[in-house]
This record gives sequence, C-alpha cells and structure tokens, in this order.
Amino acid sequence: MAVRVRVRVKSRSSGKSIVVRVLANGGAESPRPCIVVSEDIAESLGLWPTNNFKVHQVEEASSVGEVYVIEGAVELELLGEHDESLSRVVADLVVQKGLIESLITDITIDELGIQVISFSKGLWRFRDDPPDKVRRST
Repeated sequence: MAVRVRVRVKSRSSGKSIVVRVLANGGAESPRPCIVVSEDIAESLGLWPTNNFKVHQVEEASSVGEVYVIEGAVELELLGEHDESLSRVVADLVVQKGLIESLITDITIDELGIQVISFSKGLWRFRDDPPDKVRRST
C-alpha cells in the first residue's frame, strides 16, 4: 500500500476542475508545488495540448524521462473524507506521457499539510488534525 489522497485540481485559466486520486510520493522532489498527470487529465482541464510549457528532464528510479511543465496552471485542493476542503495550494501542472498514476511531490505534500504516519500502511493525517486522528488512503 501507499499514501494516496484525493485532490480537486482546478485550472486557473479555464475554471474546469476534476477530482483525482494521487500518490503522495515523498521520493519525488520538485522545487515548487506540482501535480504530475497524464495527457488525458490535462486535456480534461482544458490545459493540453498547449505550447505554453517548459520541457524538463526527470530522473526516475530506473530511467530518465521528459515532462512538460505548465507553471502555476492549477489550484490543488486537498479533500477530506466527506469532500470537505482541508487546504489549497497553487501548483504547476506537469504532464508526463504514458503516466499510469497521478502523483504529488515532496513540497506539494508539505504545502497541502499532509503528514505521513505510515507509507506501507497508507496512513496519514492533516496538519490541523488532532494527534489521535488517523486517515486512511483513498
């Protein structure tokens, strides 16, 4: 298991939004908050295809790949069990061709206030939760 949370991803230009289940990948580093998504998700937000991106090389566990970064394109909203809004952050939208599972990076996890209790058990809490509250991956 891993820590997975639900976020509402809203395009800052089109206003379109979708709820996405994302992997909280503490091993994925980025200099700014971002969400990594497939072309299909970016397209559903009205943000892909576009010429308004920067190309970056990323190192993954077993390969080097190319991603397309649309800076400051989305607002991410961390959702609780009953779709209540826990936190929000403006983020870059990173499009990775062939991506199987959307993910958020280390700084995004921190900015959204996600505190991992156990990666292997999929347990986490929100920064404002009482110390005894434990949330389970979605």
